[in-house]
Amino acid sequence: MFATVALLSLALGIGANTAIFTLLDQVLLRLLPVKDPEQLVLLTSVGAHYGSNTGANAFSYPMYKDFRDRNQVFSGLLGRFGLPLSLGYKGRTERTEGELVSGNYFEALGVKAAIGRTFSPEDDRLPGAHPLVVLSYDFWVNRFAADPSVLNQTITVNGYPLTIIGVSQKGFDGIELGYSPKLRIPIMMNRQMMPVWSEEYNLDNRRGRWVNVFGRLKPGVTREQAKASLQPLFHSILEMEVQEKEFARATAYTKDQFLKSTIDVLPGARGRSSLREQFSTPLWVLMALVGLVLLIACANVANLLLARAIGREKEIAIRLALGAGRSRIVRQLMVESLLLSALGGASGLLVAVWANRLLIKFLPTGDAPISLSTRLDLRILAFTLLVSLLTGILFGLAPALQSTRLNLTPTLKEQAGAVIASTHVRFRKLLVILQVFLSLLLLIGAGLFIRSLQNLKALDPGFRTHNVMAFSLDPALNGYPKERGQLFYRELTERLGALPGVESAALALVRVLDDNEWDRSISVEGYEPKPGENMNPYFNAVSPGYFSTLSIPLLVGRDFLPTDQSGQRSQS
Repeated sequence: MFATVALLSLALGIGANTAIFTLLDQVLLRLLPVKDPEQLVLLTSVGAHYGSNTGANAFSYPMYKDFRDRNQVFSGLLGRFGLPLSLGYKGRTERTEGELVSGNYFEALGVKAAIGRTFSPEDDRLPGAHPLVVLSYDFWVNRFAADPSVLNQTITVNGYPLTIIGVSQKGFDGIELGYSPKLRIPIMMNRQMMPVWSEEYNLDNRRGRWVNVFGRLKPGVTREQAKASLQPLFHSILEMEVQEKEFARATAYTKDQFLKSTIDVLPGARGRSSLREQFSTPLWVLMALVGLVLLIACANVANLLLARAIGREKEIAIRLALGAGRSRIVRQLMVESLLLSALGGASGLLVAVWANRLLIKFLPTGDAPISLSTRLDLRILAFTLLVSLLTGILFGLAPALQSTRLNLTPTLKEQAGAVIASTHVRFRKLLVILQVFLSLLLLIGAGLFIRSLQNLKALDPGFRTHNVMAFSLDPALNGYPKERGQLFYRELTERLGALPGVESAALALVRVLDDNEWDRSISVEGYEPKPGENMNPYFNAVSPGYFSTLSIPLLVGRDFLPTDQSGQRSQS
């Protein structure tokens, strides 16, 4: 009974810590599996942008080329952009995650090919000239059964034939945390792989920012030196861009704010990630909470050891009377405690795997699943071993020392009551107080957390949430031209609305609560913006019936009509 209760306490405490550390390690601590990741940096701009963008750390492709060809501080500068793709192979079509990459992508990262070859700068010369693809290792194993004969075979991506030229090395899942591209395609295939956005985010448009830029610093160059070197180059590019025709209607204030933008050089050893900002604080909070759980488990097991020591007092007293050294008995008791903690740690690994799978299911995924692993690698096993050893020392040392502080004569005469009433009882009371204190902290924290969830559940987001289902699809990924895609959406909406049990259906480019945005700079005819006024509103493209489907009230005006979609009306 003693061993069972102790093992359950330790398994829960160590398992919870291992589970949270597994996620914490991937999100905050682990370096990219590339050559010398400490040399990698991520470029970003700070300040106003005039045009459209796909999120943080984005540059236009022409600006990326300017940095690549005119910098003095990087031994390699790569560009990439993650996007969903439609893959067709042997009669089966599926949606998967992909990445458009520059020709020097693999070379700059130091990533080799498991089979075949990776891209070279020669594959990145002319738009549409190199319909090639490199598979990720895990996708090659899972989708193609690790068949080496896939080399030089043709797959269909977004309705376009591409030739498989290689498989990237094992263990490399990309440079954006939580996003694991299965296919990598030359960025020169932009128009074929981005049929909807290829006009706005094409290879020549400076007003559309979509390329993430990573650089590898030359030996001896620091981030601060790289930033200082890139700043004049960046400003010369801005001064050139502000003279372009797209700025003809921009105000003097807008141009001034645009020219005040600066470039920043961020650490790139751990890759690019929106997950890191989103989950870092919750993970540290969870780590602190499971640390308290482990302390409670240690106090519980220490109490059990003290209670068990009462039954062993006479045994220990006899051994001391026969000449056994106190340190030797303490070592024996510590061996027992460490064995107990090791078994608890082994059981905790099972708890950690189960807990991680449960936690990952609760994470919001959007269109692509978040690529976080629940596998226990050597780092996690080393962490669990260390926690088990420290736990064994923490709960075992004090009871071991207390157990050897015996008054031999009363103990051997079976008069241990006085001893128990003095030393052991005081120490056990202290442990009980510690357990109650830590448990109270956890209960208060859990109560506040539940209260926060209740408040969020009761919060009115401004639209109806009951019985609303959202999903995404993109017929353009299967080669639908614009006109046919519009017809497909119109027919889809009509058929969905006619289904039994469906009250109404509508379309939107950006789904509600999707952790996504669409914004760009605008100018209003006849209106002069005030200095400092934000002229970069958020956008959404919606179909007729969108507001009624989500029960969003219109304060003035009217909803969109089917005739608005064909351009027959100009009102908005």
